[in-house]
Amino acid sequence: MSSDCSRAGASAAGHCPSRRRCWRSAPAGKPVSGSGSFPGVGMGVGMDDRYRANNPMGNGNPLRIIPAREKDDINSSTRTYRACAYCRVSTDGEMQQSSFALQKLHYEKLAQSHSNWNLLRIFADEGISGTSVKRRKEFNGMIEACMGGEYDLILTKSVSRFARNLVDCITIVRRLKGQTPPVGVFFETDNLFTLSEDSELKLAILSTVAQGESEKKSESMNWSLKERFRNGRLLMPELLGYTRERDAIGRYVKEAPLVVVESEARIVRFIFNAFTAEYSMESIADMLNEMRVPTKTGKNSWSLSSLRYILGNERYCGKVLTWKTFTADVFGHTKRSNSNNEREQCLYPDRHEAIVTVGQFEAAQLLLSNLEKGIQGYSAAHVIDAGMFCGYVPVNHKWMNDNPNVYFEASNSVNRQTSNRQIRKDRLCRFNLAGFQVVRGHFLTARQECPCMTVTGSRLSFNTVCVRKFAGVSYIQLLIHPAERKVAIRPCSEHDIHSIRWRVDSDKPIQMKGINTPYFSNALYRILEWNPDYQYHIRGTWLCRGHEEIILFDISKAISATYVDCGTEEGKRRRVLLCPEEWSDSFGEDFYDFCIQNSFYYIRSGPSWNTQAKGVAVYRPVQPGMMTEGEIMTEMQRIKAGAGDE
Repeated sequence: MSSDCSRAGASAAGHCPSRRRCWRSAPAGKPVSGSGSFPGVGMGVGMDDRYRANNPMGNGNPLRIIPAREKDDINSSTRTYRACAYCRVSTDGEMQQSSFALQKLHYEKLAQSHSNWNLLRIFADEGISGTSVKRRKEFNGMIEACMGGEYDLILTKSVSRFARNLVDCITIVRRLKGQTPPVGVFFETDNLFTLSEDSELKLAILSTVAQGESEKKSESMNWSLKERFRNGRLLMPELLGYTRERDAIGRYVKEAPLVVVESEARIVRFIFNAFTAEYSMESIADMLNEMRVPTKTGKNSWSLSSLRYILGNERYCGKVLTWKTFTADVFGHTKRSNSNNEREQCLYPDRHEAIVTVGQFEAAQLLLSNLEKGIQGYSAAHVIDAGMFCGYVPVNHKWMNDNPNVYFEASNSVNRQTSNRQIRKDRLCRFNLAGFQVVRGHFLTARQECPCMTVTGSRLSFNTVCVRKFAGVSYIQLLIHPAERKVAIRPCSEHDIHSIRWRVDSDKPIQMKGINTPYFSNALYRILEWNPDYQYHIRGTWLCRGHEEIILFDISKAISATYVDCGTEEGKRRRVLLCPEEWSDSFGEDFYDFCIQNSFYYIRSGPSWNTQAKGVAVYRPVQPGMMTEGEIMTEMQRIKAGAGDE
């Protein structure tokens, strides 16, 4: 209101005494001039005038409303859907056919109950997991057909039947909805249609639940397998040279041992004999193809992969090793070798009748290992012949041989000075320390503060101090000097002989490092004459100069440990360390004896320790029982004649 209006007030007739027009003086039913949201503010055309100008109804033009397309409703009779159905069935012969027939009948009846559904085809995958779409041939064919415009509706039992992977399920449904016209999926038991407005949230929840069920099933299966393996209930598929017992109606007897098939075992022995006689796998495959020897699956063509499988399978020497491979990703179904011991393994010796001897099998593993390193023929052991580690033997922790003589022979093959070691006392100390003892580190330092290695009958474990000292190291070599009773580890490259993976991911927190060494551990126990019922702890020393670093363990100073019952109802046990009996009369070792025995610690002066000196191959004589070339050819002709008779 203007100041004039506020002073004079409005008349009874509604006229403002001021000459200016305002909302008080406007006649009823007529708009006032002005602009903006508030009446009487500013000048010009009013809001009612503008509304009238823009409103077609105000100009006498009729308003025409165009209705939106009806939302998709699978129960509506206004649209006919070209439908297909998807199901997954088992792989068990008659049960598969019965299941498929029942599902086909179900979907036909379901389509008949909806007049607007025209069921054109049923897609079915046989016994393939729903956690991934990669190997589901029928499923992928159905999706491609829908993307090509052949179908408008997919019928399936539930979200878990369609896809158990949250990402796959949501991605595929969105792709189908983006088609023109959109393709919907109807999940019968979940009563969910993906073209409805509130379907996305429901689908995400149901897919998450389905994915969680798959993860729980995977955990349950892994637990079940671990318990089966621990209790000797092994999975024993047939392989060349073996068969399994069958019952009266021809079904395999569960957990029955393998039985040798002599006609096939002859082929297996020929393969091992030829390979250990240093025939290449290419040559062996050519000979088998020439003899027309069939594979286990009946094929007449031998490949290098089939030969490698036979030569690397421990079951041929009567042993069974569980969990050699495992499924790393439940959704990607990617298999991975268990070389890093990500799954617990059980080794059963003498599980069934052997076709080849343990010696033949170990020789084959040696040759296979050498091939991976680019080494031809036999070089079972290597020895370092220079530098600080002269006389040390690099350990192949996968080698199935626990004979300590192999390490002694390799170490002794190096020509080195054998004169008595002498130390000038005045170079160590100005005082005569005869009669003084060096106190044992076990009495002074906590085990957590120094490098430590634990040896059991099947495993070496290095504490976090060792891992921290080699924090930037990816691969190491394990070395042993059997005569000096020393074990060492040093950094190396991936391609060095007998390299061992140290840290898989340097970004992860530092943890203890364990290495499965069942045969090397047995060799250590035999070298040191340890009690097999005990485990042994050895303190180590980390040495570093410039870019060179090593960790050394004196295994002759090991402390044994065992577990005893605590006497509680829960049956808890505690570990007890057992000091050697000879330690009871002293605190340590004579100072000068210690210096001589541990001269490794008093490194000679020089620009380099040469800790990275490479190992050289140690020649091994021909093993007893190894076939000659003539014997291999004779056996080949016999097998060829036998194959011709058959």
